[in-house]
Amino acid sequence: MNVRKEKGLTQEALGKMVGMSKSGISKIENGLTHISAEDASILLEAMGGQLSIEVRENDMGEKSKEMKCRFVTIAVQWFAEAKQIAKSKAYNFLTLYKGIEFLDNNFRYEQTLPKEVIVNDLIRICEKNGGRL
Repeated sequence: MNVRKEKGLTQEALGKMVGMSKSGISKIENGLTHISAEDASILLEAMGGQLSIEVRENDMGEKSKEMKCRFVTIAVQWFAEAKQIAKSKAYNFLTLYKGIEFLDNNFRYEQTLPKEVIVNDLIRICEKNGGRL
């Protein structure tokens, strides 16, 4: 919000720049919806800024790494069941179309969601990256 206001942009003007509605921008600014780092980067770029994120995998404890691995494995299984495909095919598809990367990057949030939402998130991410089953 601060960057948008500093640039003298209204929510409506920013929304038009990035293909979103005024209410969508408002929800993001008010914390009513979550966005990915990629979408945040797009918004900042539209305003002439940049998003820089540093991830240090070594900061994650062994227990957290194990939990993430289990979660990704279960999510792949749920995706395979929903699409009625083999787990190996589901894993390869999710790897190719950035679903595994999405789960890895959004683990803390995604693990709190119901099965159906996780599967739908994976479908949307893969479709966004050209994947269709």
